[in-house]
Amino acid sequence: MDLDEIKDIITACTTERGWIANSFAQIEFLLGDLIVRCRQFPEYDLQTQTVSHSAAKRVSKVRSILALDGPMAVFRGDLSVILDGFEEYQDVRNLLAHGYCEFHHTPSGDCGMYFRKFDRAKAEETGDPAAKIEKTFRLIDLEYHRTQLVAQSDRALDLISTIHVHFGWADEKPVKME
Repeated sequence: MDLDEIKDIITACTTERGWIANSFAQIEFLLGDLIVRCRQFPEYDLQTQTVSHSAAKRVSKVRSILALDGPMAVFRGDLSVILDGFEEYQDVRNLLAHGYCEFHHTPSGDCGMYFRKFDRAKAEETGDPAAKIEKTFRLIDLEYHRTQLVAQSDRALDLISTIHVHFGWADEKPVKME
């Protein structure tokens, strides 16, 4: 494997990583926007007071909204599917977004992006304050995750657009995330 081949693979892996991060961010923003827009419904006062910067907390807030018998209940099933898929990818996305990355390759041409990230949950679980998550993603792995998350992002955008039309938000300007 020569240097140009290595650079091409790194570029392709980095592109896939970017698509994964972007698709995840699209869904994460839409969940925050939904929380803010649901402030107009008194049934959700407790769930909409703040918008967390944590994706997991946004999912939790939207699940709390969906658990109530309020205007969003009609979208419970479809939104739950989006939330389930989104949660599935949080660990992958966090490692790709926040992990230290190296390119590893063998003389036979096998290669991938190797990520390491300190992990608070693993540290608490094992008692090792330096516990890390480590994983290698080959280009084919990143292509797979990209395909999954782009499709998921498309489904989320379609559903949120439907929700916006349903509640008359489609022509409104974006809301402030205060």
